[in-house]
Amino acid sequence: MTVLAILLALSAPATRLSIQPWTGSDFQATTQEAAKYRLEVSGKPNASVHLRAFGVAQGWLAAFCTPRICSPQRVDVQLPRSGDAVFQFELIRESDDAPRRSGATITDDDGASVAVPAAFRQ
Repeated sequence: MTVLAILLALSAPATRLSIQPWTGSDFQATTQEAAKYRLEVSGKPNASVHLRAFGVAQGWLAAFCTPRICSPQRVDVQLPRSGDAVFQFELIRESDDAPRRSGATITDDDGASVAVPAAFRQ
């Protein structure tokens, strides 16, 4: 039983991602028109994490936001000593011709991924 637990731990990605609806105040760098999510990233303390958004509909933009800046489609970050970071992840419909719905999948280089629920915008 212990050997199985060790093998599972070794095969699991070092990074864990979770996505939930955004609650609370928006970051200053974000847009009012976006669908907003809370992206929690957990991993080894001080590890470099490279996140990318895939599967975003044509005419939509995915953005990883911190209180100071938003990074389109991808972000590279060094986790703090706690090993935990939070982003305001946004899906932004950029044109009237774009589909009214888009989701995304966020992945990192270790193979961790999370599906972002589809957003709907008029």
